[in-house]
Amino acid sequence: MVKLITLLLVSFFPLKAHSHGGGLNKQGCHNNRSTGDYHCHRGNNTKQSKYPKSGGKSFANEDFFNLKLANYLGGRTEISYNYDYNINGSTPRIASIRIDIVTDEYVIEGGLDKRSSLDSIQQAVFASTLTGKKPAVAIYDTNGSWGKYEHRIFSSAKKLGVKFFWVSGNQIKELN
Repeated sequence: MVKLITLLLVSFFPLKAHSHGGGLNKQGCHNNRSTGDYHCHRGNNTKQSKYPKSGGKSFANEDFFNLKLANYLGGRTEISYNYDYNINGSTPRIASIRIDIVTDEYVIEGGLDKRSSLDSIQQAVFASTLTGKKPAVAIYDTNGSWGKYEHRIFSSAKKLGVKFFWVSGNQIKELN
């Protein structure tokens, strides 16, 4: 009788499941932004790791590095700011910009050591105009060496007085 009552109670009052949002890649995996863990929800890959795998080689993606740097600096990730871009009329034209990391002092645009990160300084400087915070860029080393994109972004940041972070392995370096 006790088993029957317990069974009925469980059927009418389901147990709470803890889930988290986030899109899955084609392997059914993703980064949990709150913990930095990379894990999978479907398929045979149930091993959890802090670094995603691609073709058997370990690497970390931009979200992973953003979370790592934000935790190190005491910042928050993926913050959006609205702005009005209509300068010739009275009707507002509203758009938004999303910044990778925001701290009390900096707006930081992060990117992997790839060509796609070349606009990171523009993004950080524009966010700085909206927030009154200092602009900064972070480049995330994925191949273990200082390369041409790190150099281009670092040189531009230095010339413009923009803070530069280089994250490689377990090291976070401020290079200005």
